[in-house]
Order: sequence, then structure tokens, then C-alpha cells
Amino acid sequence: MAKIETSIMVDRRPEMVWKFVTDPANGPKYDPEIISAKQTSTGPLGVGATAEANRKREGIVSFRVAEYDPGRKFTLEVTSPRVMEGSKESIIIEEMGGKTRITNAWDLKIGGFYRLMGPFVARSMKKTAGAQATNIKRILEAGASA
Repeated sequence: MAKIETSIMVDRRPEMVWKFVTDPANGPKYDPEIISAKQTSTGPLGVGATAEANRKREGIVSFRVAEYDPGRKFTLEVTSPRVMEGSKESIIIEEMGGKTRITNAWDLKIGGFYRLMGPFVARSMKKTAGAQATNIKRILEAGASA
């Protein structure tokens, strides 16, 4: 398992950042690896809700919301593909003097044959997480709304 964490300051209020990052449809806007994303469960986003993303390399990746603290933190747990099953991504939102710090933290689990490639996958994921944070900052500070 690898732990990956990246943070960035965004010159926007936490409510705006929260609304943007918790809408699965915004995933392709800030993650260069996502082709499309959507919530697959009915009802509001919260613990137990499900979503999926069509990613360039992995294909369809399914998630379940494992933790949901409105306005502060949510955690997605990978439920498929099996090779990444159990990996968790947490988005943490913190207000800091009128700005917002976004932290993207991964507990990455890689199974099967791909476990041998763990260090390479972790490096790639760290780069992707950094690109996500930079893109969120760029989009929100440019005035795009969620």
C-alpha cells in the first residue's frame, strides 16, 4: 500500500470548492485521466452513495462513499476494478483566512500481479493528484462555477 497526499490553496470560499469537488460530473474538468463520471446511486451524495468514472487507462472504476462530513471531508473507496479494490481517496477542505486548502489523500492498494508495479503506480498517482489540485485551483479561481 502507498500513501499519497497533495495540498493546494485556492482563493475561493470553502462552500464553492466543496460544491465543485463533490459533483462527479466535474471530474473530467479537473482530472486529465477521467473521460466521464457520474453518481450511480439515487438520492443525495452521502455515505453509501455510489459513483463511477470512465478513466483513460483503467476503464470503468466504481466507487462507494465511505466517509462524508459535509463541507469538510469525503472519502471514496474503490469497489472495482479488483486490482485497486479497497483503495481510498479522501478530499479534505479547510478554510484558512478566507481561502481554502484542498488536500487530496490516497491510501492506494494494488493487488495481484500489479503489486510489483506499486512504486511506479504510486508515482503516477502522485503526479495525477498534483495535476488535479492545480486544475481545481485554476478552474475555480478563473471564476468557473460548479
